[in-house]
Amino acid sequence: MDNRSFLILSATGGAGHTRAAQALEQAAATFEHPLKVKHYDCLDLTSKAFKKLYSESYLAIVNKAPELWGYLYSKAESKPYEKKGLLRLFDEINYRNYLRFLKEEQPDVLLCTHFLPYISVSTTLRKAGVTAPVIAVTTDFDAHQYWVDPIVHRYYVHTEESAWQLRAKGVAADKIVVKGIPVLPQFRHALDKTEARRKLGIDEDRLTILMVWGGFGVGKAEEMVKEVAAMLQIFPEQRFTLMLVCGRNEKLQQRAATAGYADNIKTRIFGFVENIHELMSAADVLVSKAGGLTSAEAMALGLPMIIVDPIPGQETRNAEIIVEQRAGWKALDIANLGYKLKRVIEQPELLQTARRASIALGKPEAAHDILLDVYEMLNKR
Repeated sequence: MDNRSFLILSATGGAGHTRAAQALEQAAATFEHPLKVKHYDCLDLTSKAFKKLYSESYLAIVNKAPELWGYLYSKAESKPYEKKGLLRLFDEINYRNYLRFLKEEQPDVLLCTHFLPYISVSTTLRKAGVTAPVIAVTTDFDAHQYWVDPIVHRYYVHTEESAWQLRAKGVAADKIVVKGIPVLPQFRHALDKTEARRKLGIDEDRLTILMVWGGFGVGKAEEMVKEVAAMLQIFPEQRFTLMLVCGRNEKLQQRAATAGYADNIKTRIFGFVENIHELMSAADVLVSKAGGLTSAEAMALGLPMIIVDPIPGQETRNAEIIVEQRAGWKALDIANLGYKLKRVIEQPELLQTARRASIALGKPEAAHDILLDVYEMLNKR
């Protein structure tokens, strides 16, 4: 049946969930079958105060008390999520407009890139007359217990290990499909490295290191740059390009631009960029945290990672899987980052092996493949 209506639902709580939703939305624009697609942040359909409370509390914990987040993450893994008493009443009040919206829309399917769009209404969705199957599109290399809910018709995961873990949590095997984390269309095909470097105006024959920051504070980011720059200068016979993406952190961008670098290091300093796929295509190695979407994008382009200071919980699991698959390395601390980079410089074959492993772990077609699988599922109903 044509013109199926796909309602894509994300939630503010880390940019990755929104990027995955946008990836599905953009893949739908070139999909081989006609689809009606809408994308909403479910928190936009609640009060402004509630959205602010939810999103800011998450960011405050992961940025200011990551160990606490790790504890809460591990604690929540041990038992199924269950709303009781005041928490259940709180959700029913705050998600009333959202539930009404779903009832009015009556889509053919709900694709959720965060667990909040369905666990918030799982006990009331069917009572409200919303019959669309609920699809969970996970956005890390592993799936947390919070994703598990009886209302979910199908789970899309990135790895066979994640599927195994979901089965261990009691999810039926026929509800789990390994397709990957959705990435935007520009990550479906890596640019040729030489072409990417020419486009960016950087030297083609230099080992190129890309450093990207998300939630890093200025102090820690500066320490990382100093450690990397110090390591590169002990190889004076080699030439390097160091690309730094500072996001919207203007103070970090200014300090990085005015820092001193050895003669064998050329730097390119960026703020917020829209062409991260070009920078990744041009790079030999990525130094970053291990957010689900950043990691999926890097793997899709075959870019090995040196992972520094992952947030305890989901980012730690992402890092473990990347390292286990030999698609990257985890630095124990900032000083250890220098050592990991030293090994890569001294043993170029390590990068080649990691690049092949990154390509094997990447799933650049995930967004399209998920849409196609859902479309075919609907036509069998």
